[in-house]
Amino acid sequence: MRKNVPVVLALGLLIVACEGSTLTQPAPSDVGAPSLAALARPTHLVSVGGADICVALGQKPGCDANFSLTALERADGTVTGQYQDALKGSRGAVHVAVDCLTIVGNVAVVGGIVTKGFDSGFLATGNRAWTVVVDNGTSANDAPDRISFSIDAQGRTCADADPALFPLFDLAKGQVKIR
Repeated sequence: MRKNVPVVLALGLLIVACEGSTLTQPAPSDVGAPSLAALARPTHLVSVGGADICVALGQKPGCDANFSLTALERADGTVTGQYQDALKGSRGAVHVAVDCLTIVGNVAVVGGIVTKGFDSGFLATGNRAWTVVVDNGTSANDAPDRISFSIDAQGRTCADADPALFPLFDLAKGQVKIR
């Protein structure tokens, strides 16, 4: 009998807690509206991680540091994320706070505001930048995934970008994923 005491007590508390409560119907204005959980869930996810495009440029892997990107688009259309293109040695890096994403098939245009850039004016802090990534799958039979350089977007949005204008390079090590 002693073993059942905690179960009986818990059941009794549950009955007391539920006593007098009623179920309510949602207000008509709430019917069909997305829940907060649905709005927070990403509808698209783009990620890249790996070495830069050294092999495509005829250099040994590791000639540049790395390229990493994460972009999330939520059901309400908001886009968040970041990407960084780190250069080897003391040449610096470009860091972008992602705020726009356009996906067509296996191609994603990702853009945002440069939060850390170069002093030369090209991809300078405060400018808008774009990059394009291509997800060609993960098997040995698939073509390699591809990435582009970061390009100064001069105040335009991702929807303005034409992926055909971006030079693309094979990503020798790493993976692009577009979901």
